Amino acid sequence: MTSIPGWWGRLTTSSASRDLGISWREPGEWEPSRRDNADSTMRTLADSELDESVSGGKLLVGSGPGVTTRLFGADVPVEWYLDPSEQPSRLWCALGDFYGPRLWIPVAPEPAALAEVIGRSHPKPALRRTDMPRFTRGFLGLRGDVKVPHIYSGDLVEINGHDLDRYFTLVQYVEHEAWGSSLLDDPLADDIEFVNPLVMAASLASDTSQAQLRGRIPSKTWRTLHSRSYLSFEIQSQHSVYVSVRYRPSPPSHHQVVERINAETSNDFPPDLPLDVIGAVSGFTYHSERELEEMLKAPESPGQLADALRIFAGFWAGDLRRSRLLGEFADHPAPEVRTRLARIAYWYGYRWLADELALTETEPSVRLQMENIALGQVDDHTYNAFDDYYSGRPVMIDDTGAPVETWNDLNDDADDEDDEDDEDDDAGVDGEGA
Repeated sequence: MTSIPGWWGRLTTSSASRDLGISWREPGEWEPSRRDNADSTMRTLADSELDESVSGGKLLVGSGPGVTTRLFGADVPVEWYLDPSEQPSRLWCALGDFYGPRLWIPVAPEPAALAEVIGRSHPKPALRRTDMPRFTRGFLGLRGDVKVPHIYSGDLVEINGHDLDRYFTLVQYVEHEAWGSSLLDDPLADDIEFVNPLVMAASLASDTSQAQLRGRIPSKTWRTLHSRSYLSFEIQSQHSVYVSVRYRPSPPSHHQVVERINAETSNDFPPDLPLDVIGAVSGFTYHSERELEEMLKAPESPGQLADALRIFAGFWAGDLRRSRLLGEFADHPAPEVRTRLARIAYWYGYRWLADELALTETEPSVRLQMENIALGQVDDHTYNAFDDYYSGRPVMIDDTGAPVETWNDLNDDADDEDDEDDEDDDAGVDGEGA
């Protein structure tokens, strides 16, 4: 027979508990959690083991309140769990009925504690970019090594816009409809609920919200369901894949969950990163700056330093103060380091870095190319990084909204993800490129 904690009656009959919108079950209706990858995300073995460890012995004892997904109007209730045998002094909160157990939050059975756990997500806040003060970025790898599942075959394929869009259609931690770098803010209102598919298709026919803006880092951004964070996948320097997040810090009670995930799955997420973000990036290999900083501070070879500069240029993109640290390596004695910096100057349009390289470069042909970059005498980037195609709608636009012709190499037979000769051509360094 299931034992009932002494606090159960007091909590479940309190007006404060009812005001939160929670419906508690009678003890005879408690039931075990039934979850088999309900969130539809990729998972590592460590994720699965942690899910199993957390869910063991826990019974579903209540649900609510909920949030409503936009476009389709589905209700997503909070679920409350109890382990009456091993941990009867606390509840566990799943912010959504699909949340993996590794994301459940332990909480004291007191109305104030329950309110704190859900207070920043229920009701669903209407946040814009300026309402989210925190930003972080993780490195996922080179494009050829970052995979997403093909939703029909289940095979893992190289990251591309079409398969990434289809994958995140199934991932419940995010709202439907991503937007490209042509927009800085979510183009859809938070209160949009059901939309007829035919009406949606008609509205998308002339829409440019998924387009990339010429000169801006190519990205695809989703709005997460509960924290309302902006989750962006970026392809920088044509081949380096990052995930960046703009967010409002999660409630303090959530931080212990992130710390547990970091410890058990060898990740290094910021402790205040919202749980729906962590759920959404499950299965991707996420590297923080801290995990990779030894490559920059104590490289084993000039080649490793060159790789580190490429990675950290991406980490620092958009932060001029930190990006200026790249200039400290402009007079490095190893040619491969200076050449990598030249490519970075081209990829990111860093005329200041090209100028520093030109001042110290001893090879006349390379110095001339650096002078051209410093003077702005190179073509703007029009690379279709995600290999997108929108059936008549532009993949890229300029700052007036006019379509821009793009190119990509994703359909070439040559394996060029980490091919230095191809990179030379792309960057116009030691080659025939711009």
